[in-house]
Amino acid sequence: MMNLDLPSTLNVISTVAIVGALIFTGLQVREANRARRDQAAVTVIQTSLSENSARALALLSEIPENAPASVIENLDSETKRVVLEFGLRLEVIGYMVFRRLVDVKTVNDLAGGALLAFWSRARAWSQQRRQQTGHDEFLEWCQWLATRIAQHRATHAYKPAYLQHADWRE
Repeated sequence: MMNLDLPSTLNVISTVAIVGALIFTGLQVREANRARRDQAAVTVIQTSLSENSARALALLSEIPENAPASVIENLDSETKRVVLEFGLRLEVIGYMVFRRLVDVKTVNDLAGGALLAFWSRARAWSQQRRQQTGHDEFLEWCQWLATRIAQHRATHAYKPAYLQHADWRE
């Protein structure tokens, strides 16, 4: 056994304390990141399950896929507002995915079908609005997210939760 003098003993103790502090800090950062992702997932759930979202989805079911811009443009102003508000909600979710506050898989699991349904119906309308106004940012994050969800589904076959997790136990 080696004999340590006081300065060496204090160096060992301080090194152990610093390593312990770094490990503790790393664990705290990891926990904070997980809490942030969990909160972002809750936000996605709240956004996708709003009363307005349910109304928008009901209205969207009446619009054919790949509809020309005129179909949405010819809706009454209240219905058009509902469609726009739903698109803006999806914009927020798209930006949250971009900023990595929530991952694509979570959004795909919770709202991927609704997002793809919305975008297939609102794409032409959005593109027309961009051309008319000269502002390419109209529903830009919605389009970005729809592209990401479509890419995700192209490489990860989507399986509904009731099938994917049929053997789940509490």
